Amino acid sequence: MKVRLLTAHIINDEFIEKGRVLNSLPSGYVPTSEMEGLDEEGVEAVNAAIRGTYGRYPGIPHGFPTSVPLLDDPPIRRPLDDNQPVFHYVGRKEYIS
Repeated sequence: MKVRLLTAHIINDEFIEKGRVLNSLPSGYVPTSEMEGLDEEGVEAVNAAIRGTYGRYPGIPHGFPTSVPLLDDPPIRRPLDDNQPVFHYVGRKEYIS
């Protein structure tokens, strides 16, 4: 699995700078939404991480993972500190769906 880091990561207690290309990830390390897949396996793994981080499902306020389609497909990237907007949020424009 080949990935490029979109932000700095700490992998096995080592600080790795943004932009570095990794030809493989350490055993047991799960790809994050802040990576870019560079081969078929990497793209699939990063897309799964993006769905897990930003995916919204039907329900109040944003549901739980089910077999029904996502509300946003592909998921909309949002700030990581508030990645699941709720129905009553009134703030920055990117939160309005």
